[in-house]
Amino acid sequence: MTATTIDPAAPVLVTGASGYIGSWIVRRLLEAGRTVHGTVRNPQKASGLEHLHKLSDDHPGQLKLFKADLLDTGSFDEAMAGCELVMHTASPFLLQGVDDPQEALVRPALEGTRNVLDSVNRTPSVKRVVLTSSVVAIYGDANESRDVPGGVFTEDRWNTSSSVDHQPYSY
Repeated sequence: MTATTIDPAAPVLVTGASGYIGSWIVRRLLEAGRTVHGTVRNPQKASGLEHLHKLSDDHPGQLKLFKADLLDTGSFDEAMAGCELVMHTASPFLLQGVDDPQEALVRPALEGTRNVLDSVNRTPSVKRVVLTSSVVAIYGDANESRDVPGGVFTEDRWNTSSSVDHQPYSY
């Protein structure tokens, strides 16, 4: 297997740039001198993007925000153009007050990932995709820890206790 070389001059796309993980990735990329295309639901939003505007001010010309929505087919195309690396962190994150977990969490996470990957397939410059996840992919309930050999979770373990009705974000 050979490693794919990513051009350090090519922009990197970070989906969900305003989220916790996305924001840290954006920051580290900017500090490393990279150009970042970040997607957010609304780049013109009056509040909630201050941290990204500060990063943009601290790294002039290196950060460009694009409007994209997980459920809008093709909405990642413009932001992805010219990028060789795509880091997909966008996913709805709600732990309370969710009336319809399937619509608020599960469908956007699944369809959003499909939409990002469909954009990748339409974008010839993309060489690598990084899909981020969470510990909840392998661990839903504390009860699951009792069944883990030696108490160590590995890539062989998957969350089996979460569902659309029980811990839907983890699901």
